[in-house]
Amino acid sequence: MTDHLGSLSELKRGLLSDQIYELMKTMIKDGTLAPGEQLVESQLAKRMQVSQAPVRDALKQLAHEGLVSHVRHLGNFVASYSDEEVAQARFARAELEAIAGRLACGRLTPEARTQLSGLIERMHEAADAKDLGAFREFDFVFHRSVIEAGGNSYLPRWWDIIEPGLRSMHVLGDPAFEGDWHEVADWHKSLLDLLDGDDPDAAAALFRAHAAGTLLPEREAGDAAAGDAAQSR
Repeated sequence: MTDHLGSLSELKRGLLSDQIYELMKTMIKDGTLAPGEQLVESQLAKRMQVSQAPVRDALKQLAHEGLVSHVRHLGNFVASYSDEEVAQARFARAELEAIAGRLACGRLTPEARTQLSGLIERMHEAADAKDLGAFREFDFVFHRSVIEAGGNSYLPRWWDIIEPGLRSMHVLGDPAFEGDWHEVADWHKSLLDLLDGDDPDAAAALFRAHAAGTLLPEREAGDAAAGDAAQSR
């Protein structure tokens, strides 16, 4: 009986640390916990009204994923990123999305197209409401949905690895962007139009350009995509 009770105790601790991990991950992703902010186990445990053990477990998992940095003798901090790391994240995302755009081109199911079109409409609604948080969520869902539509089971797993970093670095849906968010939503319509076509090279080029953060107007982005596609042939 004692062994079973011990196992149950560990299970409860594991479930609790998972919940704390998810909560802290969300707080890092939405900026509640800012890059460089120190994460003190005792303070977090008191704030969440739990013991320090599951908080410690959650911090270890977040550190493993690169969202938390442990500095010897100083403690844990929300990861901050150098310009080089941001550039590397942008490059990784661009190449991943280029692959996804190529694979999804001409393969969208009616259900997938309806979902993507609906997400663009919701982006416009969020832009009207000046709700950047909602806009960013619809933006992330749009891109992950395209990755899923490509049919390669490994790509969504890779996206899940880099998404937290993309969020905390603001590589996607940068809050500092001062342009027209309706225009950003319209760029997604251009991406969707290419997925409906039969030119995987053009789809890959435009997805790569969009993900690279060039934020070109629709006509220029299309021209750039066509040029890139021509060079790749």
